[in-house]
Amino acid sequence: MIRLPRPTLSCACQHLAAPTLISLSLLAGVLPLNALSAPPAAEVAAAALPPTVSAALQAAGVPPEAVSMLVLPSDKGQGLARLDHEGQTIRQVASVMKLFTTGAALRSLGPAYTWHTDAALGGTLKANGVLEGPLYLRGTGDPGLVMEKLQMMMTRWRAAGLRQIRGDIVIDRGAFSVPPHNPDAFDGQGLKPYNAGPDALLLNHQSISLRFAPDAGRPGQVRVSMEPELDGVQLEAKVKPQAKGACGDWREAMDLRLVPGPARAPTLGPRPWRIALSGPYPLSCGERDWPVLWQGDGPGDHAARLLTSTWRQVGGKLSGHVLEGAWPANASVWQSWVSPTLGSQVRDINKFSNNVMARQLFLTMATMQPSQSDDPATLARARQVVTQQVVDATRNAQGRSPCDAGALVLDNGSGLSRDERSSAACLGAWLQTMWASPVMPEWLASLPIAGLDGTARRLSSAAGRAHIKTGSLDGVAALAGIVDADSGRRYVVVGIINHLQADAARPALEALVGWAMKD
Repeated sequence: MIRLPRPTLSCACQHLAAPTLISLSLLAGVLPLNALSAPPAAEVAAAALPPTVSAALQAAGVPPEAVSMLVLPSDKGQGLARLDHEGQTIRQVASVMKLFTTGAALRSLGPAYTWHTDAALGGTLKANGVLEGPLYLRGTGDPGLVMEKLQMMMTRWRAAGLRQIRGDIVIDRGAFSVPPHNPDAFDGQGLKPYNAGPDALLLNHQSISLRFAPDAGRPGQVRVSMEPELDGVQLEAKVKPQAKGACGDWREAMDLRLVPGPARAPTLGPRPWRIALSGPYPLSCGERDWPVLWQGDGPGDHAARLLTSTWRQVGGKLSGHVLEGAWPANASVWQSWVSPTLGSQVRDINKFSNNVMARQLFLTMATMQPSQSDDPATLARARQVVTQQVVDATRNAQGRSPCDAGALVLDNGSGLSRDERSSAACLGAWLQTMWASPVMPEWLASLPIAGLDGTARRLSSAAGRAHIKTGSLDGVAALAGIVDADSGRRYVVVGIINHLQADAARPALEALVGWAMKD
């Protein structure tokens, strides 16, 4: 069971800016009204929550001290905050943490950065297309090497003359040095793709999809298929079509299990597995996909099975198996697959809040310095690099940063962590920094558009008027982004709720965006 942290109370004075502390002390009656001279109103950001926000919080049973909200001009030179409520309090922000990872990557690596997946020949490639020896494959952390691109990469191997590998495919995953990943550890939902771990040779996000479709040849029946196919994995679907009833949460009524077969010697290849699926399927659902994270026999198992099946699908032959090993020191690159640019991959990460892609990018940041480029990427190094970049970029004229002194805590860079957290002040300063950055167009275009696409498509109050990244965990609801106001100005908006009723309080976040828009 995961225990949620207690909401940070407003009396945690070390987390509050001085003006907020003074106002709270006066309200509490700790200081007499004449004990301090109030600063001019123009110098103090509004701390009171807008009425629409307060009403939504009250309706959800969430107290104001469980909430941080901040509205700033997008340009640092345009004045003080319109709203600053608990801006210094450090809270969990869920997937909004991706704004730090993607922004830091765009600033340091550049939108045109690409990953390379290299292949080398471990023997002689004969004129008849037969490779006498192994083929080596080395990953560097490409976040977007999905099925279609893997097929294209292997098709290019065929076009370059390779037909049969009389040996093994040896994969080198050594670009990342990370601890073993347990997909069940975070929330016990180990079959859900968002729980995938990072991998230097991540293929198709380590996932498969079970495809449900009405059978055109047999009315009233349903066909189930697995996409893509994995070597040695058999799908056994016993689905009962239901002619009546709404679609609803159709997955909850079905039973899905991954069943391993007997173990075998490595020389005989991977052991067989079965995907056992049974239960009712409402015909009103039509065509549906069920994405599933493949666990199998541990790290590298999904890649090995997918490489084997895909190579055969493109017409290649493999005499050996897919094994793990090291790229030979004297090997030269025979073929290299170049990924789509970082700019396009950041769009997928932020629009659809892809956790494993964010984790891949986070680890890539650990190799950004020349002195570190030949060392395996580690989480410790990635945390150091990204944190330092954010802190340095958000320093003010006095050399202080709202992201310093523990106000920004990174873990894996995706937000799928109970350790990652930030203050609203840190997030706000970072968004202002990104707004002023040369890579602002790529960064802004990667954010979901309120009411239209990505994870912000339900924010109808500011449809088409805000680029917003949302975040959600049990007990956490958050958003941050840029809002176009009625006046023509643009504002940085940050809203964070840490409370057991956070999900019920989402209307308060939408009210905040609407309030910022109507200035």
